[in-house]
Amino acid sequence: MTNSKNENGTEANAADPKLRALAIHLRCDINKLTTTSDDSRFEYGSEEYMVLTDSEADDAWNESLDNYIDECILPEIPETYRNYFDSDAWKRDAKYDGRGHTLSSYDGEEHEENIAGEWFYIYRVN
Repeated sequence: MTNSKNENGTEANAADPKLRALAIHLRCDINKLTTTSDDSRFEYGSEEYMVLTDSEADDAWNESLDNYIDECILPEIPETYRNYFDSDAWKRDAKYDGRGHTLSSYDGEEHEENIAGEWFYIYRVN
């Protein structure tokens, strides 16, 4: 079994299916990948990727949309009108573009790889 180095220089388990999914997606040697402090983020040279399961991607998607509402939309709405803003309807409309549009800040793309029967979703984030 091979291992790759994480950002602290310690070994990361190459059996990690997320790491394997990214290596397959990038068509690179798994030893070229670097893990970060977040177990879902990896680096390949100067590129950074997020690799998530389907449920993790849905959770990250909802959290990102909630943050956008809280940080970008609500501050622009006068306090007296905020009760009329329907965040659920807004999120439903925002989801028409797919998870990649929200989670992949680099190109808006969502890629997928299947490892041992489990799907992993890959987003480039820089």
